[in-house]
Amino acid sequence: MSDNLAAWLSVLDRFERALDAADEHLEPEAFEPPPGPVPDELRERAEAVRARQQLMIGALVASRANVAREIAALRRVPSRRQDAPAYLDVEG
Repeated sequence: MSDNLAAWLSVLDRFERALDAADEHLEPEAFEPPPGPVPDELRERAEAVRARQQLMIGALVASRANVAREIAALRRVPSRRQDAPAYLDVEG
């Protein structure tokens, strides 16, 4: 196995692990791009990883927009006056 092939296999494994663990906290690791282009025998796998990354990015963008809308809605709720009761006593 060539060094380039081994390096690309390692990178693809790392990217797939990160995608699989998207909801988990992963320690950041330094990234050193492999030398040279993706070997032809890994091109299909690399394109599949890229497609998964693009889907994840799209989901994150949508989630971020939803959170921004919710924050904006919360900011429109008037704050409670300090002299107003915190509850309503309906029994007396």
